[in-house]
Amino acid sequence: MTSLNDIFDLVKKNLHITDIAKQSFIDPIKPLKLINNKVVLCVESSFVKEILENHYIHIFKENFREILGFEVEIEIICDENMQTEQKLNMAEPIPELQDDEVMFQKLEKSVASGNYKLTFDTFIEGESNKLAYAACKAVAKGQNNYNPLYIYGNSGLGKTHLLSAVRNEILKNKPDLNIVFAASDNFITDYVNSLKFDKMVDFKNKYRNADVLLIDDVQFFSAKKECQNELFNTFNELHSNNKQIIFTSDRAPKEINDIDERLQSRFEWGLLADISVPEFETRLAIIKRKAELIGLNIHQNVMEYIADKLKNNIRQLEGAIIKMNALSLVTDISPTMIMAQNVVKEVLTENVPVPVTVERVISEVGNIYNLTGEEIRSQKRSAQISTARQIAIYVVSKVTTLSYTEIGKEFGGRDHSTIVYAINKVKNIIPKDKSYRNTINDLIKNIGNL
Repeated sequence: MTSLNDIFDLVKKNLHITDIAKQSFIDPIKPLKLINNKVVLCVESSFVKEILENHYIHIFKENFREILGFEVEIEIICDENMQTEQKLNMAEPIPELQDDEVMFQKLEKSVASGNYKLTFDTFIEGESNKLAYAACKAVAKGQNNYNPLYIYGNSGLGKTHLLSAVRNEILKNKPDLNIVFAASDNFITDYVNSLKFDKMVDFKNKYRNADVLLIDDVQFFSAKKECQNELFNTFNELHSNNKQIIFTSDRAPKEINDIDERLQSRFEWGLLADISVPEFETRLAIIKRKAELIGLNIHQNVMEYIADKLKNNIRQLEGAIIKMNALSLVTDISPTMIMAQNVVKEVLTENVPVPVTVERVISEVGNIYNLTGEEIRSQKRSAQISTARQIAIYVVSKVTTLSYTEIGKEFGGRDHSTIVYAINKVKNIIPKDKSYRNTINDLIKNIGNL
């Protein structure tokens, strides 16, 4: 939940100070409350309080003004100077804290209402998703013209929303139908467990008795031969019995690497409907709908700014509006352009931590080539290890902002020139080898979906 802590985190991000100063004087600060235009901060010692008041309080004021759009007064209180009774009183619901509590209750209610049902009513139709939207509505009405229906597009564009909308609409009109909705990893896990625990009959009863089968993110069946075969057989049985099937993926069937040609052909039997990045008008409509659903009053120019800056992902648009609403409730003022600018900046820089990303890349590459992370980072030079290492280095260079020197440190302390060589080697092979190229594209897409 966004709160004063989140606002103060933004304030700290804009401080240009040394790491030692940050650790000594800034990190220990506890933001207590924001009432009207007054911010109360707490520190543990008089020494830190004096340092902040003499050297940092004016910077805090400037940063709060940039984030909130109005001037604030800052009071710094010292924990060591407070008597036990005063500390207890601070924890009691005194009038000022009651105001804050009411705001946070409103915020929790607002955020909860933001998790609106994934229905056709809450899905914004536009040129980027018109075909997929129309096909899903037709299927939900019982029309069997698109079977299977295969919806594809990048992450965050509404594919899962449409699957959920189909399920919810069918359940509303025909509650007795057996609808099976599964992410691909759930299907795969169910299949593996059915083999492990001798439950194949239960598995087949679940999936092959469906009236409507909805499978999300089928690209993750890549390289899983036995699971592909089971999905193929499940598809054939359902399709022969005229049962509806819908798949989603982040790419077209022919672009899924290491997929059985028979299964690929089944994906392509019916209608292929792509969802692309929403155009400006659709993004603006999404923002308006989200704001209406959570009761946020936001000016047209602020919505247009957000729609212009956040172009690639509907989740980012919705997340930005939730954060704007939280800031508005905490500060008790309408969203401002300055608020929007800071929220957009925060949304655009929300990435998976670099160390996590590097480990994920090495792990994913290791799984493909049956190697450990230690082997990929090692000095061994067998053809298999060298190829895996070069691919991992290339992918890390694509999905992080690490310099070549920093990447070298992540891969066993290799120097700058070795990293450059590895990246150039991969670049030279990509246009010549389709399988190699698809492997790398899959890795980049999967890491991007973290």
